[in-house]
Amino acid sequence: MSKILVVGGAGYVGSATSAWLLDHGHEVWILDDLSTGHEELAMGGHLVEGQAGNREILRNLLSHEHFDCVMHFAAKSLVSESVRRPAEYFENNVIQTRELLNVMMETGTRRFIFSSTCSIFGDPGNKGINETLEKRPTNPYGETKLQVEKMMEQFAEERGLQGIALRYFNAAGAENKLRVGEWHDPETHLIPAVLRAALEGGTVQIYGTDYPTPDGTCIRDYVHVSDLASAHGAAMARLLASEEGPGKFEAFNLGSENGFSVREVVQACERAVGHTLSVTERGRRPADPPRLVADSSLAKEALGFKITHSLESIVKSALEWEKKRRALITTSRKAVFLDRDGTINEDPGYIADPDLIKVYDGVGRALAKLKEAGYLLIVISNQSGVARGLIPEGALDRVHARLNDILTASGAAPDYYELCLHRPEDHCECRKPKPKLIFNAAMKLGIDISESYMIGDKPSDIGTGKNAGCKGILLVRTGHGWETEKTLKPGEVDFVGDSLEEAANWILRQET
Repeated sequence: MSKILVVGGAGYVGSATSAWLLDHGHEVWILDDLSTGHEELAMGGHLVEGQAGNREILRNLLSHEHFDCVMHFAAKSLVSESVRRPAEYFENNVIQTRELLNVMMETGTRRFIFSSTCSIFGDPGNKGINETLEKRPTNPYGETKLQVEKMMEQFAEERGLQGIALRYFNAAGAENKLRVGEWHDPETHLIPAVLRAALEGGTVQIYGTDYPTPDGTCIRDYVHVSDLASAHGAAMARLLASEEGPGKFEAFNLGSENGFSVREVVQACERAVGHTLSVTERGRRPADPPRLVADSSLAKEALGFKITHSLESIVKSALEWEKKRRALITTSRKAVFLDRDGTINEDPGYIADPDLIKVYDGVGRALAKLKEAGYLLIVISNQSGVARGLIPEGALDRVHARLNDILTASGAAPDYYELCLHRPEDHCECRKPKPKLIFNAAMKLGIDISESYMIGDKPSDIGTGKNAGCKGILLVRTGHGWETEKTLKPGEVDFVGDSLEEAANWILRQET
């Protein structure tokens, strides 16, 4: 049995690989900042929340735990977004990985498997992409992955790193036991996006119909996520079997060696769901090559890499996962999502001292009424003071303990707190008005968002409720509510009240 640190293990391929490792008797630890991953997908019982390049966390982990191998999956990975935000991609994908490698070398951890991409090859034309082709990425995402590979080569030569880069083509499908599948917010990957549209009666978006391909749409090589997970196991075995000695870097291309166009994938999804889909054709997305298909001969020879799933099998598993995912997030429990500062309590700025908590009159009574009516009470709050260093570690827990004591004494306290601890400039996926905080709470607690409400005092609260698909959006005139009300467009919120108690009473009237 080996002990593995899986960086990015709450994401798609990382969690599928963790499942494979656990099934084969290994011990898995996960490091993930949960900015795009899901805590529910983090397997193994050892989850450490933090960024891939957090030196303090890494030193503590790698000094106290002996890991036989580190597998690194954490990265920003949207091609079109990378074109708009190249500096953000460089910081997240390159700088964070460099910090990870530096701490590994400092603590004597040498075996490293990196999640790379076929995007490093750019646009190779109609060739099957093997490892010897020239690397010419056409987008910042591919460039960041190539820079990490070059960094690995340098670390191998100068500092003894034993590293393998696995270059995925299009990872797809759900893990064999349906413990893991694609779950992105928003969903940009083709197969899950098409299946969501099929199940919701929506429209499939095809980006680009004028490519130099037989039907005018992009051709991609789809490889099942469990086949990729197995390849990581083989790569680890290769590293463990190698003699301790000079550093070494290897790279392998992982694909099915079969290309399918966007239209062919849509047709496969139509066969799986049993009906035709509405399709809208749009212009090309930036930096999308016409054709990317693998030549995985080297991986087959060195790693014993095998493809065990066809496109039909991939789509079938993805459909079953999507049904399961929807069942998990669409249940009978209902909730009221509440902003904290300016809605429940006064907003003096960053609250690190529990004695600064001053609850508005009637809030405890309002929460008690909602709880008695069967609503879960979930606080959804941006708390960037943590990342800014204005709120010390542990202070938020003490603040919330004090808030709960006050509210319990006067009525009822929140059931759960879902927080974003990032700064706006971190461009995270969880900061309001993005809906991820609500999605996370809904998944953890089995909440039907379509039967739930959002109450707050700021435009970001309104946006969060709308983006998540809440049944109703309510604005209170406490905190910044008076200023926010002046900017409202007709119909932007369902109710405006002077207090949280007025908002609660309005919600309860909707039930009669």
